[in-house]
Amino acid sequence: MRVLHLLSQRPDSTGSGTMLQAILTESEKFGHENMVVAGIQEGYLPVFPGLSHLRTRFVTFGGGDLPFPIPGMSDVMPYPSMRFSDLTDRQLSSYRDVFKTAVLKAAARFRPDIIHSNHLWLVTSLARRILPGIPMVATCHGTDLRQMHTCPRFRQEVVSGCSGLDGVFALFSRQAEEIRQVYGIPAGRIHVTGAGFRSGLFVPGEKKTDIPTIVYGGKLSRAKGVPWMLRAFASVTDLPWTLFLAGGGTGPERTECIDLAGRLGNRAVIAGSLRQEDFAAALSGANMFILPSLYEGLPLVLPEALASGCLCLATDLPGVRDILKMAGTDWLRLIPCPPLEGADTIAPGYESKFVGDIAAKLREALTDIFHRPPSAESYRELAERLKNSTWQAVFQRMEKVYFTLAASESR
Repeated sequence: MRVLHLLSQRPDSTGSGTMLQAILTESEKFGHENMVVAGIQEGYLPVFPGLSHLRTRFVTFGGGDLPFPIPGMSDVMPYPSMRFSDLTDRQLSSYRDVFKTAVLKAAARFRPDIIHSNHLWLVTSLARRILPGIPMVATCHGTDLRQMHTCPRFRQEVVSGCSGLDGVFALFSRQAEEIRQVYGIPAGRIHVTGAGFRSGLFVPGEKKTDIPTIVYGGKLSRAKGVPWMLRAFASVTDLPWTLFLAGGGTGPERTECIDLAGRLGNRAVIAGSLRQEDFAAALSGANMFILPSLYEGLPLVLPEALASGCLCLATDLPGVRDILKMAGTDWLRLIPCPPLEGADTIAPGYESKFVGDIAAKLREALTDIFHRPPSAESYRELAERLKNSTWQAVFQRMEKVYFTLAASESR
């Protein structure tokens, strides 16, 4: 089968890029031909490890095709970007025109049997409208739902195309219901496929318990809860720990995070953005992983950290709860989510409590690591629970939808 994949931003650095690369790898393993249309920065060429037969077509931002930065699905991206809400009408018109040309030329050249887009947003809607005769599915990553609330200006345009998708892949069951309500897509077209991890890469390694290593992996931003997490670490002075901060960011939010991390002295390592292989190595030797986000879809880093044998702390969010059902409370502890204003802003008066809640969970988890470290048997039990969350398992669920739609089209 020939599959054309669409992503309006960089095919790396974020969760959707990680998922795209994983799905491309599995798709090639299963004998499918693949082509990608994606957005990139001028002067940057993405790497697709191990994908020797992949065909690509890129829309370049910051020069080349479009003079402005990549509009990011998150308001803070780990590379230079702008917000969709800041696009002028002229920029939006150019954005549509350039992606329309790229998608049409890719489809004419590649002649796909199916199109698999990412994000229920502008480019997916556009592709559905201009190529109505090709079966099309799209993965919802959660940030698209957030944009539907924060950028109502685009809502009608997005729904006009996305409501006609042949299939949608949701990360978890509650998200599937939200997709049905927001986009008007019938429940029968929405499939909960989940998210995965690279089973050969994310594995437990040797873990030292005298000074536990705690990893954070994600954007250095307020939406990820990083400033309050760092303040919580600063309050846990009576227990040994080392914090390993992996991730990038831009602007004043990154500056705030770096400043707070610097105040932790030699107890914090600021690693910056890492390749998947380097991030996996960090998790392999770590004791704990923490993700204090204020908004998430289904965070890919949690299955990766669990597969690496890390005790995980994460904010009590719907997608995280789906992972909790699989991992169990021995391996995943929930941090109470503070009341929010909008999608990811802590309501006034609740910041100190959030810091205290994170610190309390840190102390609890560190105490368990000191006195009840995981056994070899508990690692084996966890691996068994995670077997349906590998990227191979996720892709096989997607592939069934591919074949069903292709068979319907051929009749």
